[in-house]
Amino acid sequence: MNTFQKIGERLEDLGLNGLQILQNPDHFCFGIDAVLLAWYASGSVHYKTRTIDLGTGTGVIPLLLYGRTGTRHIDALEIQPEMADMAKRSVALNDLNATIHVTCGDLRHPGSAFHSSSYDVVVCNPPYMRTDRGKLNPRDNLAIARHEITCTLADVAGFAKTMLKDRGKLFLIQRADRLVDLATVLREHQLEIKRLRPVFPSPGKPANLLLIEAMKKGRPHAIIETPLMVYQSDGQYSREINAIYGTPGPQKK
Repeated sequence: MNTFQKIGERLEDLGLNGLQILQNPDHFCFGIDAVLLAWYASGSVHYKTRTIDLGTGTGVIPLLLYGRTGTRHIDALEIQPEMADMAKRSVALNDLNATIHVTCGDLRHPGSAFHSSSYDVVVCNPPYMRTDRGKLNPRDNLAIARHEITCTLADVAGFAKTMLKDRGKLFLIQRADRLVDLATVLREHQLEIKRLRPVFPSPGKPANLLLIEAMKKGRPHAIIETPLMVYQSDGQYSREINAIYGTPGPQKK
């Protein structure tokens, strides 16, 4: 065990430029949605881009964005102290303290360290479920990650409206059945959807996720992109998913 790793945690290879991340099975662990979101946002993140990841969890999206782009400044905000601590240790493990800055705080009240109109890109993999839908996990840390207890779509949109520069971009991944909720909330906060890519679990099934790019004070004009298929009909990951991972790809167990 290395000096950054605590008992009960595991070290995972992100398969990208030697980057590693700490994970704890007793907390919320990242999945393919975080990988897809980082990939989708990376085209708008450059060397000098100022980026912030909201609800960063263990810090996987900032690490992946850095690995894909070499950007020199990423902020990350996480409300749960244990998760923020794990993210900070993952950043230190990768010797990225000068690039990725993790803050334990509430995006609804971010504090004086965050300044309005200061970011080019906001990224968020938000909780997918409204509190009146689905069963709340009895463990608070998992309930917060899955349900809109401390972070609603309106909270994310409000942060982006305030903190993005004009024509800055917000990148989200969300359940497909919440498209109307999402589009309504974004427009209420002067954020226009510019690109939408539906994610399908496998051929013959409806889309279950949406990758979204919205722009602050952008003109109403949305492009619906070609579908992204996760699994092929034989149950293996699709060629595009394998390309996103940059390897032969994780295989379905």
